[in-house]
Amino acid sequence: MVYCGKPSKGCSNCRERKVRCDQREPECGQCEKREQKCPGYRNMVDLMFRDESSHVIKKATRTTRTTKSGAVKKPTKPEPIAKITAPRPPPKQIHPSQPYAHHEQGTATCVPSFSSALFSMLTPSSGSSGTSPSSNDSDNGDILIDSGTSSLVLQYPLTHSLQERGTAFFFSRYVAVDFGCYQNYDFVYDVWKPPKGKSEVLDCVTASMTAVGLAGLSKITRSHDMMVQSRQSYGTALQLTNAALQNPAEAVSDGTMLAVLVLGTYEFITGRTPQTMGAWKDHVNGAAALTRMRGATPFRTKAGTRMFLMLCHSVLITCIQAGLPMPQAMLDLRNELGQYTNTKDPTWRMFEPICRALQIRNDIKQKVLKDTDEIVAKLADVENEFATLVSEMPRVWHYRSVQVTRPNSAILSSWCHLYRGFAQATTWNGMRTMRMLVQETILEQLCSSMARTAVPPMRHQILLVKSMRMLELLGDSIIASVPQHFGVISFRDAMAGSQCHFVPTTDPPQRIASACPIPSPRPPRHRTPESPGGSPRPTLLDPTQSDDGRGDPERFMTLASASNTIVWPLYTLGMSSSCTRETRQYIIERLDAIYVETGLDQARTVKLIIQARVESPPWEDIPMNYIPAISDETLPIMV
Repeated sequence: MVYCGKPSKGCSNCRERKVRCDQREPECGQCEKREQKCPGYRNMVDLMFRDESSHVIKKATRTTRTTKSGAVKKPTKPEPIAKITAPRPPPKQIHPSQPYAHHEQGTATCVPSFSSALFSMLTPSSGSSGTSPSSNDSDNGDILIDSGTSSLVLQYPLTHSLQERGTAFFFSRYVAVDFGCYQNYDFVYDVWKPPKGKSEVLDCVTASMTAVGLAGLSKITRSHDMMVQSRQSYGTALQLTNAALQNPAEAVSDGTMLAVLVLGTYEFITGRTPQTMGAWKDHVNGAAALTRMRGATPFRTKAGTRMFLMLCHSVLITCIQAGLPMPQAMLDLRNELGQYTNTKDPTWRMFEPICRALQIRNDIKQKVLKDTDEIVAKLADVENEFATLVSEMPRVWHYRSVQVTRPNSAILSSWCHLYRGFAQATTWNGMRTMRMLVQETILEQLCSSMARTAVPPMRHQILLVKSMRMLELLGDSIIASVPQHFGVISFRDAMAGSQCHFVPTTDPPQRIASACPIPSPRPPRHRTPESPGGSPRPTLLDPTQSDDGRGDPERFMTLASASNTIVWPLYTLGMSSSCTRETRQYIIERLDAIYVETGLDQARTVKLIIQARVESPPWEDIPMNYIPAISDETLPIMV
């Protein structure tokens, strides 16, 4: 029995005429005026329900017949513009000591594989103009997606409860709260509308969000079953996205682009093996191809610009790992969009020097740049671009320095930096991380050149000392930003217009303050190698500091996929030639605290890498007694 809502109380004559019935007894006034016989009124209790037995039997029979057939006849489809496939990766042996390793092995039995996705762009057929009728039968018990060209029957739908849990976690982690992570979808409602109620129609965005949310929940709860369900939703999302990509109009829509980005997030967070890294790179390449097909017009909206920036970040990470420059097509599209967005925003401006650094790295690897002076000059230009960007930062982006007097395990020194939000802190530390890679590359080039000469040129000596000091300043600024990530201090506690700030601590929960004297210039710190030998530092040529110098995909994915944005800056500093024993121990303790408090496996992995690091400064073979000193006045105040 199905509840059908409240029926009309009027007589049949009034209902047919669609006029208001006064329901008088023994006959209504409208029938009396028209000199018609009033047929009377219906029993309201009987009309509130109707018998649906025959319809349910028919529905069950149709479902059984579809299941027994084992397949759904597919309508004729046009040549797809793009297609997402899910190849099965080769078997992987998981060491039992690896935390939560079983989440990455095996796949759900209901689909071929969900541990990786290959997003391959196909050439559209010139004659693909036909469409197939979509099913409009709302009585079908299967979940359907109307892609505009065909109807796709999903064989493994999740329950509404699981779908709600997955989407709720996705919104809580990637929409409602801004942790400074680039994977932030707070614009989602501008391009996507959630289904009303418990709708049987599932769209690719909902399925993608559910997959990401369940994957995150599985890592927190250590639930293998939930990870299997996440893969099921991921497989469903792949099918739905493929269905949308088969229609040229749907393929370039904002909803499809959003689904592709969310699927990329799933690839990003669920695996750190070379296979998943390769699959994610293929996915990003396909998304970039889809972007070129869309052109600049769909990205002119606020939400469109955000999606483009997210894609640029993903492509940038891929280029950093692969050792490639930024694709020129993406740069051209970005330049075209510059007239529709705020190009003075730091997150927009920092993209240019990073791309320039990647181009220089590619030129070095391709032997286009060979001369040390030329390489150092190019890298110095990149550093100057970053310095200019910092000096022109909007005032709302400036951090504030506070001094504390009570010791706290989350604070290394008495000076800390306060940012208005995690987005600002992430942008600042992102620039510092890239600048450290640039400075380490300059150091490597200079030390290699100076080791071959008896008396190095004075310009090289000055550049060497300046790079060493810049590494110290950048490292100190990263360390000063750490306490805010742990909630020890907050920007709300800084008093505007004053150089002395009260900051709260979490252990004990009291406020601490001191008079804020002008800090005296710090003397240069002379570091000595802790032990001979060791592996190289992270540089532009090898940002992950791999053993073979050719990059480590698993280590790179560990750094790039960390949801806590302070992990990668701490890694770069912990592996840097400027890192002291005290700083390295502090970094190890903070990474361990992140792992204990949040269960972030990447933090534990990075901690173990830094612990195994053997210090070997690049200048250890260079006599430091003749190296000149430089004044702190030649160094920037804010980095």
